[in-house]
Amino acid sequence: MKLSFLLPALGLSLVAATVSAQEPLPSDDGSSITTVVTKVQPSKASPLPVAIPADHAAVRYSGRFEKKEDAAMVCAWPASAVTLRFQGTGAVANLGIGGNRVLVVVDGKPVKVLTGNSQEVGKVVPTVRLYSLAEGLPAGEHTITLVKITEANLGNVAFSGFQLPEGAAAKESPAPERKIQVIGDSISAGYGNEAASQKEHFSAETQNAYLTYGAMAARAFGADYTCQAWSGRTMWPKFTLPEVYGRTLPRDAASVWAGDAKKPDVILVNLCTNDFSKGAPEEEAWVAAYHAFLAQLRKEAPDATIYCAQGPMINDGYPAGGQAGTKSRLYIQRIVKECNDAGDAKVHYLEFPTQNIATDGVGADYHPNLVTHRKMADKFVAAIKQDLGWEPAKQ
Repeated sequence: MKLSFLLPALGLSLVAATVSAQEPLPSDDGSSITTVVTKVQPSKASPLPVAIPADHAAVRYSGRFEKKEDAAMVCAWPASAVTLRFQGTGAVANLGIGGNRVLVVVDGKPVKVLTGNSQEVGKVVPTVRLYSLAEGLPAGEHTITLVKITEANLGNVAFSGFQLPEGAAAKESPAPERKIQVIGDSISAGYGNEAASQKEHFSAETQNAYLTYGAMAARAFGADYTCQAWSGRTMWPKFTLPEVYGRTLPRDAASVWAGDAKKPDVILVNLCTNDFSKGAPEEEAWVAAYHAFLAQLRKEAPDATIYCAQGPMINDGYPAGGQAGTKSRLYIQRIVKECNDAGDAKVHYLEFPTQNIATDGVGADYHPNLVTHRKMADKFVAAIKQDLGWEPAKQ
């Protein structure tokens, strides 16, 4: 099947050119690319007697969700999550997964990946089926989290509630005190991070938003996590992330995000790789667009520490003579300095070192793999510890 979305090749080309002159340069014209989507997972779960509906007070949501038909809570952005703490020995859930993958995390450990129907990528509310999450757990208290580990181009995920065994009960699950938000492109969404090499292309089976640098950094601090990332998106001038940022469901222009009671304490913006792939954008216009987006973020989260990042795929090797790494660094450092000079001392520059393909390997289409994401997470964690004085949460 074909999914129409912009190939996040701008970053790919930057790295590909430094590895081998023989590597074909992917296009970035917005054309369709072939995607591999996991097959329908047969629904083998049996209903359980204790119903925990989607709007139950004990159900906690991370990320952006919109209530749709039949009280289903629907999400699209990567790393969106639903958590339930309960007393019991197992759980099942009613989920409409469509073309996505949903990770099941039980008591902090990933245990399985649920898949849906790739033919339902375009459905606002994919067909809801009953999925087994865990069974035979030791009697006692447990926590289950469901994480959408694929991005919005693979459609929405609908959640319609949990079911628990006889005698089980849902428990209150307080939200974390800290919150981290990452805004970016394919890198932040986890494009190809589980792929074996650069020879693989985009596939739902190798995208894992749970194992991205942002998600890992958030877990290190025991923080809530939200991610607004979309492959191929730019800061300016076209196919921009800011143009869909204000949506709950990013493919639906009418789906307006109303904001969250808990504002992020930390925001990281990682948007520049795609912008500089064919040469540096016009400086004044790009800087102005970046400032406008930062102003929007600052209005939404007045006290947040904001990091303006340069990603690990961008460097001076491509395009030839373009000095993409140097120029993007100068543009972003200028933006940060101008914010600081204007009195906003909570805006910082953060540079992720160029990925080392020789020693660390690389993911699909030259995207960062799990090794590089781990190194990026460590860099992000170190910056937060230095600037905010946070200490990692006790595991």
